[in-house]
Order: sequence, then structure tokens, then C-alpha cells
Amino acid sequence: MRNFNKRFFLFASVLIGLLLIPCFIAAWGEDEGTLNNNIFLVALSKTFYILRFPTHVLFWKFFSHNGELFLGGLILNCMFFGLAIERAIYVLKQTTSFFRTKHLPTS
Repeated sequence: MRNFNKRFFLFASVLIGLLLIPCFIAAWGEDEGTLNNNIFLVALSKTFYILRFPTHVLFWKFFSHNGELFLGGLILNCMFFGLAIERAIYVLKQTTSFFRTKHLPTS
């Protein structure tokens, strides 16, 4: 991978990880039946089903038996989405002139 930006990958992975925490708690609340009809919490709980892809969707029998493996799979998912976001920004920078030029104010 050319021009891989490690700092942006780490930033995106941590940001997805921070989003995953309330989504996981909201999904847990929905499973327990304590979520009520709060549209924000319902949206967070539905977002968890997106963020658990690909490890927990493809290898559920493997990750569901152990708490450490479950958490490790979620961390791998955060890294997967961080990589996808970093590569998407790289492609946008290559194809869009807005990202290539420096938009600095002139004095």
C-alpha cells in the first residue's frame, strides 16, 4: 500500500472504537428489553450490527465462546474500518482536486 498514513489509520480506528462503546451498550440494552423507544439509542443499537462486521458476522461461532476473543474481534473490526476509511481518504485525495490543492487564505 503506497502512501499509507499510519497516524490517520490510528485516529480512524480509535474514533470507530469510541463509537463502538455506546453502540455496544445500546445493543445490550435492546437485547435486555430496557431500551424503550428512544430513537437515538435504537439507532445506536442498530449501528452496532454494522460495526461488528466482518469478524462477528463471518466467525460468530468462534468469537461467541470467549469474552477475550469477542473483544479482540471488535478491536479487529475497528482496525478494519480504520483501514477502509484511510484508504477511502487516500483515493479521494488522488481523484479529487479539492484535496490536492492547499486552500490557504491569501494575504
